[in-house]
Amino acid sequence: MFRKKLTINENERVLVFKNQKLIDVLATGKHTLWDVKNELTFELADINDVFFTGNSTERLYNDYELLRQHVGHQKVAEDEVGLMYLNDMLLGVIAPNENAYFWQAAGDIRIERVSLTDDIAVDNKTLRAINRAGANIASRLIRSNSTVAVQPVAQISVPNNHLGLLYINGELVRELTAGQYGYWQFNDVIDVRLFDCREQVLDISGQEILSKDRVSLRINLSANIRITNAALAAKSVDKVDDFVYKTLQLALREAVGTKTLDDILIDKLYVNETVKELVTQRLLNLGISLVSVGVKDIILPGEMKAILNQVVEAQKAAEANVIKRREETSATRSLHNTAKVMENNPTLMRLKELEALEKVADKIDSLTVYGGLEGLMNNVVKIAD
Repeated sequence: MFRKKLTINENERVLVFKNQKLIDVLATGKHTLWDVKNELTFELADINDVFFTGNSTERLYNDYELLRQHVGHQKVAEDEVGLMYLNDMLLGVIAPNENAYFWQAAGDIRIERVSLTDDIAVDNKTLRAINRAGANIASRLIRSNSTVAVQPVAQISVPNNHLGLLYINGELVRELTAGQYGYWQFNDVIDVRLFDCREQVLDISGQEILSKDRVSLRINLSANIRITNAALAAKSVDKVDDFVYKTLQLALREAVGTKTLDDILIDKLYVNETVKELVTQRLLNLGISLVSVGVKDIILPGEMKAILNQVVEAQKAAEANVIKRREETSATRSLHNTAKVMENNPTLMRLKELEALEKVADKIDSLTVYGGLEGLMNNVVKIAD
């Protein structure tokens, strides 16, 4: 058929090629074309997709003025990133050193360029707009096939009571307080290390250690630490918790290994004080403060525990025996002193006799007295002549 009829919808455009050369761009409406030698080919484009894309996009745009009447073009420099807006709504992010070709009939299109030379930080307004448009994903990046798809913005969230260290291309550039941050990451490698600035509890549990007298002890230690200089800590050690754990572990072994079991049990603060003395300054030099350290438990082997219980039981029994003998000696000495006083004082002697009589009478139901009061005093109570 020599005559070809085309009906083009409002959101469509048709590129007409004759022998591989662009001869027309058809807009909305009905069109009739004559193709006697069957030399015409057609490419349908949806302008709702906004972008003019294809294998020969750049060549077609540069070679044909009639195409440039329908398609717009923007170039983003190597040290720039482009924010593409459609009808004042962010459409997407254009990668550096890229060309954007778009259908002019798609809407009011503008490109806002952001320099990557001075500062790669993304302001909060722009970051919110990018997230709202869902443009911070690699698949939404506006790019050519020769550009690798990457996430445009590295988003960083620093929780409360934390501090972030921002590294750009491996170099520490700033400290970040609590908040949300974004950084363009097209030409740079962005990394962040987070540090909890609150006091943290670190448990060193189940440490099997030999005392100086070769008694195997299982000791649990607890320490409270706080990071005072995050930059220094990050520069000095890879993992703060692991380093502090190993440092306390070695100090604990040194403290316990130089004392006998008896010494450790007698001076319960020795281990705490020794570990603190060995560790405090070393951690301070790395930006870490040792707030407190203490032994939670000292666990003896089963047989050693039984032996120690026996020793303690024997010691307590001996102490009880000493106290009993001391009380008996004191009582005997008191009786001796009382006897000496009564020996030279008949009246006091008589009072003691009446006191004894009173105690005896308390246990008697009835008492028959012969000879009156004198007989009672002289015959019943007759302890000493």
